[in-house]
Amino acid sequence: MPTSARSLIVGFVLSTFAAAATFVGHAPAAEAATAPATPSAVFKERHTKVLELVKKRADPETLAKEVDQLLDYKALAEASLGGPARYANKCAARCAEFEALLTKLIRENYLKRIRTDKKYELTIVGEDAKVGGDIRVITNVALTRDGKPEVVEVVYVMHAVGDTWKVEDIVTDGVSLAKNYKFEFNKIIRDKGIDELILRLENKLVELAKKD
Repeated sequence: MPTSARSLIVGFVLSTFAAAATFVGHAPAAEAATAPATPSAVFKERHTKVLELVKKRADPETLAKEVDQLLDYKALAEASLGGPARYANKCAARCAEFEALLTKLIRENYLKRIRTDKKYELTIVGEDAKVGGDIRVITNVALTRDGKPEVVEVVYVMHAVGDTWKVEDIVTDGVSLAKNYKFEFNKIIRDKGIDELILRLENKLVELAKKD
């Protein structure tokens, strides 16, 4: 897949968090009060809270804390460099810096998209289990692009973290965000090293800040 196409996919994947959510398949109130929270229920709750905070113009720290309840940045950072077993070797002494920058980039993209005027309709259509205990929360995103209506499938891959569920990957029409990052980041590290990757992440954050 060409680099430009990958960039478009990454941007869209992050933008789908901005959806004006319509959720289906609600459990009865009595049942929901006693049953363990499902990945879909956790996604719905966290996503809705962020939307509400944005509408209320909450301070950045409050917003960041709520976003961080939904996304597993550590898992995304490790996956982007080839998994936990390879992570330390790839980023070496700069692992903490790399993770902090990637965390901020994902979070800022998420919030930036939510604040745009574009309106999306996100519908949860189901769940299914993956090998290893991960759950795929399957959603459809209805939007209009270039005056034409589209429906895109976006799957949030969630795994258990303590007593809750967090997103460790986002798959848009079959394209994984984690795998896309892995392709791009490992190419940069292979050609120019971790210092160059960190520099590019820093520059991307500066670019996002200028567009605010």
